[in-house]
Amino acid sequence: TDPAINAAIAADPTVRNIVDGYNALVSPLANAVVATITTALPNAANAAGEEPAGDLIADAQLAATQPAALGGAQIAFMNAGGVRNPGFVSPTGTYPYTLTYGNAFTVQPFGNSLVTMTVTATQLKALLEQQFSGCAGQTANRVMQTSNGLKYTWSASAPACSKIVDVSYTPTDVTAAPPVATGPTETIVSGGVVQNPAKTYRITVNNFMATGGDGFSTLLGGTSVQGGAQDIDALVAYLANFKSPKPAYDPSLPAMGIPRVTQLP
Repeated sequence: TDPAINAAIAADPTVRNIVDGYNALVSPLANAVVATITTALPNAANAAGEEPAGDLIADAQLAATQPAALGGAQIAFMNAGGVRNPGFVSPTGTYPYTLTYGNAFTVQPFGNSLVTMTVTATQLKALLEQQFSGCAGQTANRVMQTSNGLKYTWSASAPACSKIVDVSYTPTDVTAAPPVATGPTETIVSGGVVQNPAKTYRITVNNFMATGGDGFSTLLGGTSVQGGAQDIDALVAYLANFKSPKPAYDPSLPAMGIPRVTQLP
């Protein structure tokens, strides 16, 4: 039973016929298989704030903007609130599970577009700090979902704007399945200190975040801004890497770089 439907309210036959008609029209697209997953990828976050569904979406957005002509992105971030329930899961709990376009659209229904911009290492740390309540106007903890190649640790007990402890970045080709590291790991932040403040990185977010959504005003300072594809298109294109006869999406593979976010006391 759909929890959004109130059984106490009778359906209007005219409206029901319209809805049923459109459901019939979109069913070929909605039921099209786009990928296979080996396990549940819910939108529920762990203690550090990382969501299995969010990891996949961040990788999809990086893959869509990683080519130089499409933005030259190195890192992608997805706002956790934009990863909708239930994530990528089998309704029967049986795996491997074949995802449909309808499953993907349920998780990414907004039609947001991707935006790639340049930020400095200092701005990158400021952005990560702004995930936590009390920093630079942030009103709640909003841990972003992070693409493969970026790892960081944060301290729950540290004061606002001083929670980010360590950040590392490994250039990673996420268009390969499984992903492949393409360069050595570099340290961006160590012990809370930015190592090379002026160094720049190309990052991708959605247009909601790029305009300061969810309190991420740091992104308003990004430069060399370039627009990209819609989020749902990026997601479906990425999922094609895991469609039979190709191997299923398996988050347990070391190449997936999970976990990407670690919480310290």
